[in-house]
Amino acid sequence: MSDSHTATPSKLHVAGPRETTLADMLDYSGGNRFIELRVKRALNLGSNTMVTTVDMGTFLLQSMVGNDPLKGPVTQRKPDMTHAHKMARFIFKGLVNFTSKKWEDAGRKLPTEIENIKTDLGNQPYYAWAPVVASIRDEMSDITVVPIPESAGELILKLRSNQTLWIVDGQHRRLAWGLVRDYLQQVTRDRKYTKSGGLVPAELKQVHEDAAPFWHEAMSYFTERFSITIEIHFGLTIEQEKQLFHDLNNLQKTVSTSQAQAFDQSNPINIFTHRLKSDPMFEGVSIVEEGRVDWDDPQWMKLDSLNAVNARLFLNQTTISGATASVIEREEDAWAFWTAVTKIPGIFDRGQSVAAQPALLKSIARVYFEILWGRKPEGREVAEKFLGRLPTIDFSHGNQLWNIENLGDEKLSHYPKLLDYLPDNWRQKSIGGLIDGKLRFGSRHNESILVLPGIIRYLAELSPRE
Repeated sequence: MSDSHTATPSKLHVAGPRETTLADMLDYSGGNRFIELRVKRALNLGSNTMVTTVDMGTFLLQSMVGNDPLKGPVTQRKPDMTHAHKMARFIFKGLVNFTSKKWEDAGRKLPTEIENIKTDLGNQPYYAWAPVVASIRDEMSDITVVPIPESAGELILKLRSNQTLWIVDGQHRRLAWGLVRDYLQQVTRDRKYTKSGGLVPAELKQVHEDAAPFWHEAMSYFTERFSITIEIHFGLTIEQEKQLFHDLNNLQKTVSTSQAQAFDQSNPINIFTHRLKSDPMFEGVSIVEEGRVDWDDPQWMKLDSLNAVNARLFLNQTTISGATASVIEREEDAWAFWTAVTKIPGIFDRGQSVAAQPALLKSIARVYFEILWGRKPEGREVAEKFLGRLPTIDFSHGNQLWNIENLGDEKLSHYPKLLDYLPDNWRQKSIGGLIDGKLRFGSRHNESILVLPGIIRYLAELSPRE
């Protein structure tokens, strides 16, 4: 095997200096660049592989993803840019945290705008990323290695510039790393926070003079010191590469939402939920992380359901995914919300109060969100009025308004102006019904949350939302 700098003996000898011609040199077919990787041989279920670590700059330069038929055989799914942008934010958060710590350890004061970015990104106890799996499609006889005599099992792998690391598992990580690198290049070049894709707060525009060195150092750390571990497979056919992609992405069990939220200490809403359930107002209340909570179970609800209520409260969204540190400024109001909610009679007993069900709690949270942070906020005075009246609302199973899906027009006529609070197509929504005399809301919360907030506003004597 020969590396990219070895010439045909009849053309160019490297044993010693000699005269040659320009024609000989131009005819030399070797590459202009190759990289040397120290690799460890491995045997993965009988397949010969090598494991190595590569700096981020080299990895992005030497790798490619098989998702474009113009670049080669397709062995990957189409990229999901939304997923990649979420990963990019995580990577960027780790980089800002690392660079900030370097500055602080050196006794240097962080610029104000960097402090603001760091606060917006949030923090967590630990940062790391999973290894990538790649394939070199060249024949093994065309790949140059040099044994390391003093280290059994280790080799120097010499790759030419055209011997690409084709990503089998990790294309979105690679895409995210590229997004962060491109943004760092733009920030250091133009000194402007433009088109960040959510990496920095939107109100930041210009990189100030004292922040420029921070980004230059961050760029250096990212491209030269940040590294990725790669397991490399060799000489695979396209069919084998597709099979490997399938096995790596389908023969694994994902972590349940509840367990993920039980372990995660980076999402600010999840952190709030954990603090909330430990507060004295929830003393004796059972909130579980796994399994199901059925109607007759003693548990109140699952952790991910409580997080879903808080997602409505803070963001008016279905999940806490994508929450940034900016929600922290809403925490004081969120505590006031839960202080009022926990005063609702029977709030922790599904048999006593319909408010003990996640569907109605999400609707109450949505009303509060719209009052304070909706597109047309109604103000703090209305919010305080709403919280004051919340414990006085009839949330009993005997209040037939909660069974509105099954109420005829004649019964609805007993509630003047109620229709002003409901959407025009509310009859088409699935909400819930009576079972053994108890109102149980259905599982289609995205439909019930279009109707129930109107009923809540009506009973709280608030004005209808436009």
